Amino acid sequence: MRRLALVLILLAAVVLEITPLLADTGSADAINWLSYGEAQKHKSGSGRKFFVYFHADWCAYCEKLGKTTFTDAEVVDYINTNYTPVRIDSDKEKKLAARFGVQGLPDLRFLDADGKGIARWPGYIESGPLLNLLRFIHTDSYETMNFRQFVKQQGKK
Repeated sequence: MRRLALVLILLAAVVLEITPLLADTGSADAINWLSYGEAQKHKSGSGRKFFVYFHADWCAYCEKLGKTTFTDAEVVDYINTNYTPVRIDSDKEKKLAARFGVQGLPDLRFLDADGKGIARWPGYIESGPLLNLLRFIHTDSYETMNFRQFVKQQGKK
């Protein structure tokens, strides 16, 4: 009985020691989100487009987006490499949400380097379609074709 207790204690110690190593490291924070104010400082001279994410704590699809799409390694890398990512809580920044005309959540916006609107995506979006949309906007393909044409063209590569 004493041996069993000792084995259980050792096993518990090992489990407690390695659990942090096994923890899921992916989170919405893997994207290098900035506040709107911080992003304004990046506006001048960076040349990067803005990826703006309006959300709220009570929004179930925002939570799903944060746990799925925004933890996809390819999405995280593409956003961090090619955009200035901005996260705005529409409940805390009501005037800002109103200025952008946000009517539902989540709401994704794409702005040029000067802060002018390019496109928006209202609602939840999975990783694959978001990657296509990120590439479509980043490569300025929206200037020469529509999104459907872009996706079709990407499928041929």
